[in-house]
This record gives sequence, structure tokens and C-alpha cells, in this order.
Amino acid sequence: MKIYILGAGSIGSLFGALLTRIGEDVTLIGRKEHVDAINNRGLRVVGAEEFTVYPRAVTEVPPEPPDLIILATKSYSTAHALKCARESIGKNTWILSIQNGLGNEEEALKYTKNVLGGITTNGAALEKWGVVRWTGKGVTIIGNYPKGRGEFAENVVALLKKAGLEAEISDNIIGWKWAKAIVNSAINPIGTIMEVKNGIILGNDYLLTLAMEVVKEGCQVATQLGIEFDTHPMELLLETLKRTRENYNSMLQDVRRGKTTEIDFINGKIIEYGEKMGLKTPLNFALWSLVKAKESQTK
Repeated sequence: MKIYILGAGSIGSLFGALLTRIGEDVTLIGRKEHVDAINNRGLRVVGAEEFTVYPRAVTEVPPEPPDLIILATKSYSTAHALKCARESIGKNTWILSIQNGLGNEEEALKYTKNVLGGITTNGAALEKWGVVRWTGKGVTIIGNYPKGRGEFAENVVALLKKAGLEAEISDNIIGWKWAKAIVNSAINPIGTIMEVKNGIILGNDYLLTLAMEVVKEGCQVATQLGIEFDTHPMELLLETLKRTRENYNSMLQDVRRGKTTEIDFINGKIIEYGEKMGLKTPLNFALWSLVKAKESQTK
């Protein structure tokens, strides 16, 4: 399969490396420093598994349409990335978002009806240019967006399994996207504000109670929108905190590096959808405000 990884950061590089390892035609599109390192020394994976592969790496999207574009940019870069890739989106090209947050698939639908939604609980960090650390194995769930499944989605799941990822297909991917966003709306800002690992939230009654109340608030918005969950976000919250207890969340890592966070596409989107439904979301607003303030102090 001809695959473009649009946004070769940590998770994009991990997926690209795994797919390259099984012989797929992968092109990584990313920052010049990362691209140069890959072209000079290969793409090195360390951590959960260790290997080096040699995918094609470029800074601009090639004009030839691929079979699949895996969208792995930060959510705030989605609109710009897709605009840059618009000439490469052929009539048979599918776009799969494996990003955090809400609204990415809606951007992709502006260019094609062939859109897959996805979530992944695999942990990855870009250790240095050309080196990605697989910090923890998890599950990847995909499906036709917003709902349903099809032959192409089934093929992608099979491909990800062949690549060594635990992968599943869902008829209700929009439910999974919302469930993950709601969980992230609790864990990420609380961990960022407190500057703690996820396990501290689980072990502190005050922080855990706050996280659970944030999840309840997000669920109220989702329910009003008609979103149904295969796994309830409260259950997913506790499971995620246990599984990632030693992790510093990605939002905190972004703040520490002086980078823009994805808070606008997680808590910000829950606030936005709540306003449209006439629902107040004070906990999400408080966390959004505090993270935006923290973010502004590090730039």
C-alpha cells in the first residue's frame, strides 16, 4: 500500500517505521531536521522494540496520490496540513486521522468522503531527530467516520496488525473519538497544571475526584449530541490512568518545551459543543483557562 504519513512527529514516525518494516511503501512528511536525520541515518525506534528502517522522508507532500494518508499532525495544524496535501488527495485516496482531539475528521471530509477516524493508546516520544521512543504499547481502533466500517477500513486494520500493532475496527468510531477526548480533557490539563505523572492523579483523592467530575461534564455534552459509547469514558479514565501511571502526558510535555498545546481541540471543543447545545461547562472552562495561561508563560 502506498502510504503518506502527514505529520512525522512521535506517533506518526512510530506508525511509519512499523509499516516500513513490513515492506509497505511509506513516505514520511515532516520537519527538515527530522527528514534530514532519517535520510542520512534511517529512522530508529527504541523502547518497547528496537530497530532501524529507511523510509522515504520529505518536507513537502508529493503530488502523486497515495492509497492512504495517515494524518498525525497536532490538531491545530490539521487545516494547514490538509490544504498543503490537497493536490495529493485522489478520488481513491483515504485519510485516516490518529490524532487527539475533536474536529480533525471534519476537516478531512472537506476534501474527500473517504475518511477513517482513529484513536491510539500507543505511547511515543521523539527522542531526537531520527529517533522515536516507543514508550508503551497500546491499542489502535479505527472505523469509517463518523460511523460504519468498510473493506478499506478492514484492510487497514489487517495491515496494522501485520505491522505489530494491536488493532481493532469499530462501527462507532465517533464514540471512541469522543470517549478519548473526554478522558484527555481530564488527565491532560490536570497533569499539566500540577506538573505530575498520570499515576499521581490516580493516587490523589482530590485530583481523581476532579478528573471524574470533568469526565461527567464531557459526557453530558456528548449525550446531548447523541454520541453513544462502546466503553464508558469513566471506565476508560481509570483504565488509562492505571496503564499510563508512569507517563507525563503530551500536553505537559508540550508546555515544558514551550510549544502550543492541543487544549483548544480537547477542552476547547467540549466547551464549544456545550455552548451550541446550551450547556455550561465550567470545569472544562477552568482547566482550559489555566492551561492557556500556563502555555502563555512558557513562550
